[in-house]
Amino acid sequence: MSDSDLSLLGRASPVIAEGVCDIQPNELLALTTSIHTPALRVPQGFFYGYLMVPVASLAQICTAPGQTFAISAFIPAIRDSLQLSEISLTSAYMIGTLLAAFPLMLVGPIADRIGNRATITGIVLLLAGACFFASFVNSFVTLLLAFLALRFLGQGSLSLLSSNTTSMWFRTKLGRVSAIMSIGMAGAFAVIPGWLLASIESYGWRETYRGLGLVVAGIMLPLLAIVYRNRPEDVGQHLDGNRPDEPLPHAEGSRATGSQRTVAIEERSLSLRDAMRQPTFWILMTIMSAWAMIGTGLVFYLFAIGEARGIDKDATAAVFKTFALSMLAMQFSGGFLADRFALHHLLFAGVGLLSLGTLTLFFAQTSPQLHLFGLLFGAGQGITVAVNATVWVRYYGRAHLGKIRGTSWSASVAGSGAGPFLLGWAKDHSGHFEPAIIAFLCILIPLVLLALWVRPPARPDVLAPAAS
Repeated sequence: MSDSDLSLLGRASPVIAEGVCDIQPNELLALTTSIHTPALRVPQGFFYGYLMVPVASLAQICTAPGQTFAISAFIPAIRDSLQLSEISLTSAYMIGTLLAAFPLMLVGPIADRIGNRATITGIVLLLAGACFFASFVNSFVTLLLAFLALRFLGQGSLSLLSSNTTSMWFRTKLGRVSAIMSIGMAGAFAVIPGWLLASIESYGWRETYRGLGLVVAGIMLPLLAIVYRNRPEDVGQHLDGNRPDEPLPHAEGSRATGSQRTVAIEERSLSLRDAMRQPTFWILMTIMSAWAMIGTGLVFYLFAIGEARGIDKDATAAVFKTFALSMLAMQFSGGFLADRFALHHLLFAGVGLLSLGTLTLFFAQTSPQLHLFGLLFGAGQGITVAVNATVWVRYYGRAHLGKIRGTSWSASVAGSGAGPFLLGWAKDHSGHFEPAIIAFLCILIPLVLLALWVRPPARPDVLAPAAS
């Protein structure tokens, strides 16, 4: 236990017997976590958070079993094996995803209470089990349950907790850390679908799902047991590896003190109830949900959209590479920009590019035009991801981050299930995808303007952002 922990314990012990304690809840959480976390020797001068970045990145990659880009690789084989129609498949996917949003609201509060480490360990074990369950599906109902489990545990819970991991260790450097992490997820987007297709062709989709579960557990469980720590306080360090009073570069959430800027280390953070009283929370949640809905729907149906417009399947497949490279480039650069510029300006640019990409897709009739869609939409998605990775902890603090982000993430997961269904419904009822794409544009364009209204919450306990 560190000297600071002994100091806290000394403050608490005289009054615990009387049922009164004058230390703050965050201090008590740090003390409790330290007591229950095995001691770890960290070399002097080395910030342990830099070791947590690759761990969090691997956790993001291991969300693949619940991500659309991986599930889509299984869809043709599952459809043929179970003899299901397209509408049955998309209905199972939509219902499973929508249902996954409800239990996801509990994951954040659980992580706030017992820590990310214990919560991620449970999620990883359940996700591996969900992969095994998926290998045994034999009907619409069991497929729906498999989608529910995979989306809740992978795309929902593990994505949320891996992002929260870096938020616990970084603040002014969070944008650039998120940029570095984007390389891993972009690589997964580019490589995993092809790897899964090759495995399905060689071993079958059921065996591939079982192997996927073993890979997820084999990668994450040793890292969680040996390397993972919840917070810098667990190893006697501070956010970003700095002392609480050490001068830091400009970042939104900093305040000038004389000629320097010092980080605002929040010992008090907004609760979910307080966050929900502010318009910014609802604007952010609406933007992230709309992005999840539209992005998931367009990726899910991109091959079908290309086919309907006479574009070769291989040409459409190449668009995914354009999409992934554009997203990687802008997420990487956007992460660094998030450390230096106002987040509402970046969000305005991100949603604007999503709108331009969707508009381009509406008119696209050739392969180059489809690539332009991938370039614009991928860029918008990259910037939006960079903002989403940083905005919640900078605006609302660490103490209730799991509950706040869990609520927003639940809405995003629900939105991601609605996107493919809306496109499928439009195709079935009109014979075209265009009505749904028009609806997507009608949603996105007002959100471009609303993004400019996003501001850090005004509160006396957290320092106001620098003027931008």
